[in-house]
Amino acid sequence: MAGLPESKSERFSALVHGDRRSRLDGPPPLPFDLRDHKLSITIFTILGLAECCFIPIALYYGLTYGTNMRSGIIFAIITSLFGFVSGYEFAMRSWRIIRYGDDFRPLYGSQYFRGFDATQNVLLTPFTVMTIIQIVFSIPHHPSVKALAMPMPVGMVILGLMFIVNGIAAQRRWRLIHFRLSSHVRNSVCPPLTFVFMEDVCAVDGKGGKKYRKAAMARYNASPRFRALLMQLLWSWSISATIIGAALIAVIWVVSDDVAYGIGWSVPSVWAAVWTWWTIIWVQRALRIEKVTWVTDRVSSA
Repeated sequence: MAGLPESKSERFSALVHGDRRSRLDGPPPLPFDLRDHKLSITIFTILGLAECCFIPIALYYGLTYGTNMRSGIIFAIITSLFGFVSGYEFAMRSWRIIRYGDDFRPLYGSQYFRGFDATQNVLLTPFTVMTIIQIVFSIPHHPSVKALAMPMPVGMVILGLMFIVNGIAAQRRWRLIHFRLSSHVRNSVCPPLTFVFMEDVCAVDGKGGKKYRKAAMARYNASPRFRALLMQLLWSWSISATIIGAALIAVIWVVSDDVAYGIGWSVPSVWAAVWTWWTIIWVQRALRIEKVTWVTDRVSSA
């Protein structure tokens, strides 16, 4: 591949083409079980919901109707607490990627730190915009409640549109010319961000390391059903996030301030919870079908 040392190109090609379906009795296993991480997932979910839903809503209504504070002080307090959980998570995964040793970094990269993984870079955009909205609109003496109800819906729209653009690129099998997406190197076919997020989160946040990245790449390249599932999930999440986020932004500006703030900080979390529940059911069913039909799919495609 152009732009890469030959050894890296050969290793990437070997992983992409090395596990032919005709040689496998079942889907290449993924060395990561969510059941082993129940406690950490539960804690992160509770803290994430607190940051993105419970704390802003509780502070806004509690301080507005329970105290004589002016709105500027109320939103200064809310803004100061925004980003603690996500910021801590960003810091922890940044440290794992930066520190000496490359076990948490994407495959086929330098042994020295040359940048973060794709998940960190993608999430940084909506998180930055949301933070800017919080800070800028909380500065006035009497802040705009409706503007400060928009961070979550705006974040949904930005992330949804980024996923849609990526979905088009992955669907059309465009190549990564100017950058890589985690373990997918330059000049390789663009993968869906659902795969990239799965790879990065399990490898870095779940501490699966390069062992998981290699297994994920092997599974992705060996299983057409797995690739199709990830594309379907991408469209489901991206389209729903964009539509619901845009609808929330429109609704926020036509209802009262109190209703707008409650909607802006609660509905996104409800949407995320519902889509997560549905995704779990969907993925479990799809993986069972993938396993059962593996041999017959192999014969029919031979």
